[in-house]
Amino acid sequence: MRKALPPLFALALGVLAAAMLLPAAAAVIEGEWRAGRSFLYAAIATGFAAAILGVALSGPRRLPPGFGEIVFLVACWALLPVFAALPLHLITPQIGFGGAWFEMVAAFTTTGGTVYAAPDTIPMPVHLWRGLVGWLGGLMTLTAAYAILAPRRLGGFEVLTQSGADAGTAGRIDIGTGVAPVDARIRRALRAILPVYCGLTALLALVLHMTGQGAVTAIVHAMSILSTSGISPSATGFAASPDIGAELAAAAFMVLAATRLIYARASQIGARSTALQDPELKLMAVLVVLVTLALFLRHWLGVLTIEASARSGLADAISAFWGGLFTTISFMTTTGFESAYWERARSWSGLPNPGLVLLGLCAIGGGAATTAGGIKLIRAVELLRHGRNELDRLAQPYAVHGSGTGLRGQTTRGAFIAWAFVMLYVFAVFTVTMGLGLAGQSFERSLIAALAAITNTGPAYATVLGPEVSFGLLDPLSRAFLALGMVLGRIEALVIIALISPDLWRGLGSSKKTSGKARPGPSQSGW
Repeated sequence: MRKALPPLFALALGVLAAAMLLPAAAAVIEGEWRAGRSFLYAAIATGFAAAILGVALSGPRRLPPGFGEIVFLVACWALLPVFAALPLHLITPQIGFGGAWFEMVAAFTTTGGTVYAAPDTIPMPVHLWRGLVGWLGGLMTLTAAYAILAPRRLGGFEVLTQSGADAGTAGRIDIGTGVAPVDARIRRALRAILPVYCGLTALLALVLHMTGQGAVTAIVHAMSILSTSGISPSATGFAASPDIGAELAAAAFMVLAATRLIYARASQIGARSTALQDPELKLMAVLVVLVTLALFLRHWLGVLTIEASARSGLADAISAFWGGLFTTISFMTTTGFESAYWERARSWSGLPNPGLVLLGLCAIGGGAATTAGGIKLIRAVELLRHGRNELDRLAQPYAVHGSGTGLRGQTTRGAFIAWAFVMLYVFAVFTVTMGLGLAGQSFERSLIAALAAITNTGPAYATVLGPEVSFGLLDPLSRAFLALGMVLGRIEALVIIALISPDLWRGLGSSKKTSGKARPGPSQSGW
């Protein structure tokens, strides 16, 4: 008989404490004794807190499984960055604990961005910790997507259906208890996700190191690409080392990170498809090609307005095309890295930065059950399908779309909840924008910062507004609103709505009435 997992929040805190030993060891190797001591002290404090919480939360559970699991997710993304910020506050006290907490919220939610005005002057173990926290945040996002959100039909799975007895359940959020125990689901998800996630990260780090990047830089970039966090030790990001081989490898792994095909064994909802059959990948390819061509034609038309003596040759045109393609893929996957040739494309045509296009790509985002943020491609696919069917009905009012109980009416229900999510998404952007405006930010900066935070694409803030702006220049209240937007963008509004659904609270009430008669086992706990 398998032993049940310890309380989930205490387990997550223990993993965070163990992870602090890696940058501590790296600091010792590089002779950064102050940084090594800071990470060691923070690891001891975090491990002690994990042990105390493990004992405190190991008693009988009073929360029903659905409620407890969702509360666990909210607690992790809100509270784990507090402990992760301890070593940063000890090593770089000039940013304050609030700045360190914001840095870790941005990393753990795979948003990226930084409060450090000069990242090149920060000790390398700090950058390793930033990348590692982003990588762990990506791992938690994937595990939660398959072990917690998918069984509850959240996180994009609400528009998908299962075959068999559960066919025709698209558009339904299930927060009931008719799923396997949470510890069994987490074990199954980790067995499917962890080997692939670690293997791809190690492979990409090796490829980037072979292209000329330093060891730590390659590791940080590999972790940030697989987690789509966009974290880099350099102020110019991935563009600091202009190598076409490195960018080709990074673009390929970004696409892998933003699709759930490589983690297909972890999913039990939705039909498993190949790359050529996956609707999310098809839509991503179409959008990337169209936007890249549009950007290239925009630059090409700009070049036509330049005098013939100032025009560049074919090599610059090819570089401009690749710069647009890489940057489009990066923002589509909500990674936020710029190509080293992106600025060359702008200088080639003399046109300003197409920031609105990049923000639109971030808002669409990547695939469901991935580390990418945004609205998610599967919801966009469902809305497009619904729109196509509605146009078909105008021409053929009595036509029946689809066959069988699983497909008849699927588009209507899935599109309804996808559209509801889009409305909630817009409302979240509006709320954060208003909060930033009340904190004293201009409307333009407030809107761009809100979109960058809620889409979990932190580097978009500096990319759109220019390198002279950064999160470090914002006041504490503005950063607090942005941190709230990052957590909301990662958890998604539908999960918050599920917390206040009447069905869940009826289940919570019934569990309280029966708590004196039956004591749930450890495997039924969300904590």
